[in-house]
Amino acid sequence: MAEATPDKKLANAMKAMDEGDFKKAYTALKKLVVDFPDNPDCWYYKAECGNYASGMFGAKVDVQEIMDAYKKAIELDGDRVDYYQSYGLFCISVNKYEEAEKAYREAAEIDESMTASLYSEFAIEYYNNVMATYAEIMEDPKARAPYGKKALEYLLKAIDMDVEEAKSLL
Repeated sequence: MAEATPDKKLANAMKAMDEGDFKKAYTALKKLVVDFPDNPDCWYYKAECGNYASGMFGAKVDVQEIMDAYKKAIELDGDRVDYYQSYGLFCISVNKYEEAEKAYREAAEIDESMTASLYSEFAIEYYNNVMATYAEIMEDPKARAPYGKKALEYLLKAIDMDVEEAKSLL
C-alpha cells in the first residue's frame, strides 16, 4: 500500500480556498499540518489561508498562529522566496515591520535576481501600511520622516543606487 501523501487533501483545501470557503479550508489545513508535520506546503497554505480569512473575511485567526505557520514552512524549506515574501507581507499587515524587513532581506539573499522587486515591494507596502495605520501623525513631515527614510532606503537598494548618487540626480 502506498504511503499517504497530502497532495489530494491539499488540493481539496486549495479548492475550498478558491471557492471562498476559508473556514472549510482552514479546518482542513489545520488537520493537514498535524497529519503531515514535515510538509512545508501544508504549513505555508495554512498560514496563507489564515491570513486571507482574517484579512478579507474577518475570521478570528490568531496572528501568532499565522506567523508560526509561516515560520514552520520556512524552517522546513528555507529556499522558497515566496514563503519569505508572503510572510513579510503578512508581517507588514499586522505592523510587525522589523520582522517583515528581515523576511524581505532573507528572500533577496536566496534569489538575488529578485532583489529589486522584493525591496521595492517592501518599501511601498511598508510605507502604505504606515500611512494607513498612523494617518493622523503622517500629516506632520517630521513624524513621517523615519518611515519615509526607511522606504527610500529600500527603493534605492532596489535600483542599486546610493544616497549620494540619488541626491546628485535630484
